[in-house]
Amino acid sequence: MKPAKTKSAAERESVLRDLQRAIIDGTSWQYERLIALATAAGVTDEEIDLVATEAVRSLLTGAEQPITNRELAHDWPGGHSII
Repeated sequence: MKPAKTKSAAERESVLRDLQRAIIDGTSWQYERLIALATAAGVTDEEIDLVATEAVRSLLTGAEQPITNRELAHDWPGGHSII
């Protein structure tokens, strides 16, 4: 019986990781399929909400990182002249 529980737990973790990655990557076309897979694996709505919240939090944290002159110049050639 333990191998079945371990496989189920591994499946749950995998689908939750995939859902979090999809949210971070912005691949919204995958959400419905991943939610269905998570539900089939026994993931609760609360667990899905927690993973989604953490994904959005990581996006917002990353968005608050300052951009250096070098990064700005690399992404936008005229960028170094405005700083």
